[in-house]
Amino acid sequence: MFKKDLPRAHRSPAHPILEPRQETKYWWEANGIFNAGVADYRGRVVLLYRAYDQFRISRLGYAESEDGVHFTQRDLPAIDTKPDDEYERICIEDPRITQIGDTYYVVHTSASYYEVGHKADVTGVMDYMPWRVRVGLHSTKDFKKFKHHGVILNDIPAKNGMLLPEKINGQFALYYRQHIDGQEFFKIAFSADLKEWGGIQEITWPHPEEWQRSKFGLGSQPIATPEGFLLVYHAVDAQQVYRLGLALFDRTDPTKMIWHSGPILEPTMPYEKEGFIPNVVYTCGALIRNEELWIYYGSADRVIGRAMLPLKDIL
Repeated sequence: MFKKDLPRAHRSPAHPILEPRQETKYWWEANGIFNAGVADYRGRVVLLYRAYDQFRISRLGYAESEDGVHFTQRDLPAIDTKPDDEYERICIEDPRITQIGDTYYVVHTSASYYEVGHKADVTGVMDYMPWRVRVGLHSTKDFKKFKHHGVILNDIPAKNGMLLPEKINGQFALYYRQHIDGQEFFKIAFSADLKEWGGIQEITWPHPEEWQRSKFGLGSQPIATPEGFLLVYHAVDAQQVYRLGLALFDRTDPTKMIWHSGPILEPTMPYEKEGFIPNVVYTCGALIRNEELWIYYGSADRVIGRAMLPLKDIL
């Protein structure tokens, strides 16, 4: 693998494209909308965004647009949490959408608590709370009815799950980031039925640079290009500032990273530097349109913005 120099992405527009609605009936998103999965559905840009209520419970809202900037939202969540599901009763968050055939697979983090006194799966700002995180899945063909598959990696504390847009040797392939003893590992698993997973391999990540000093993670769903699977990733420095970069993986052997970039987007705008969690740009989805990469990203865990890069500058 090698490091590729890329220009910085530009914000288009240079302001949030979606902000939380404050009317009482939208209580379920009043505290923030961010970290949206992205899909191209019947020529429209579709977002499934993380919606945060005042109790910090996350659901997935729906928005669609013809031009990728002006969105129409639904009044109710597209996917709500299930209070009787022990794995997702607190949150469904950070969806990544992958289309395979006529089905859109929504891979997300399912969050809940262990009993009080149990060790948390993840560490961070709230590591004193016994968080439990798993990779969950919904699927849809029309973004109206969603099939609930539940947790698909039952005993693995992991986040950043995403399906590749093509089967590998006839099997579904899943990227994810696993937490083990305070460390994070980038892995891939394979399945014939989305239920039983095997062939798990760890994928080597480049030696961390300063802007990746605290941690790295996967961002957008992988996008198939003639040169490989392109995805946006995020990284966090020692001061807890989030930035975005790009990486390209081999299409026949997705365990092989071909190249990675330095930062292409970092928090500079007021709505990126100030919010629920300051100094954050974080993506769960991107797509290619008009020979450009459109990156939809959460800003400070509060609003959604869009950044763009010409494909000729990437591939």
